[in-house]
Amino acid sequence: MKNCGVRSAEWEVGNTRGRAVLCRRPDFGKRGSSPVPEYGAASKHRPTKRGLGFTLIELLAVITIMSIIAAMVVGLSSLAARKKHDAAVNGMKNRLMLFISSYYSKMGFYPPDNVSNSLYAADTNIYYQATGQNPLLYELTGAPMTTNNFFITFDGSNVPSDLFTKTYGRGGIANSLPDETHVFFQPLPSTKDYAMVTNSTYKWKQLVVPVNTTGNAAEINLWHYDSSSTNRHNASGYDLWAVYAIGNGNLITNGNW
Repeated sequence: MKNCGVRSAEWEVGNTRGRAVLCRRPDFGKRGSSPVPEYGAASKHRPTKRGLGFTLIELLAVITIMSIIAAMVVGLSSLAARKKHDAAVNGMKNRLMLFISSYYSKMGFYPPDNVSNSLYAADTNIYYQATGQNPLLYELTGAPMTTNNFFITFDGSNVPSDLFTKTYGRGGIANSLPDETHVFFQPLPSTKDYAMVTNSTYKWKQLVVPVNTTGNAAEINLWHYDSSSTNRHNASGYDLWAVYAIGNGNLITNGNW
């Protein structure tokens, strides 16, 4: 076997069969050296196969990556939920604003609000209750008055005029003339648009926000409406707004200002 840098073929004289040999390292034969195995010979030193275990650093890296991905998923889910809620509220708010504009075009003034609390002020519970419980639904749908002082609402029920005055501080429903056949709320509200709210001994129909504030399906979240106080955002018009929860429970206000 010859010493060379590459593998070669060597032929014996007088023999027609060739054999391939693997060159030895140049230092072959020196003490402490070892020969290069011949071509096709099995090696005594095989590469060590690695097990399926992970090091602590690798585990920490995987946990960190999974935490980042989880945080991104939660963030995207919260954003998607907020967009969904905002879209539902904006859709109903735009509808109500259109109905109020039609009312103003016909009547020459905006629908009356609740003035039963003459001294209520913004940022107080009284103001919140007064603006939440308002006669907006009755004004937008119309309620003609009968001869025995009852208002006939859009669903055929009767509202005592004296209770109406006591609850909302108004002499009656402005959109109640017998010859008025127009209805601004088109189409007529469904049970998804309003809820029955008990005040004293009577249940009033109030417009409800399509998103609540606590996640409880039984909650009644009312639309707020203000067209007469001196501290509203739209001094020459009206304020219409909803309050509802997003994500971690923080309340936001979605209004027409």
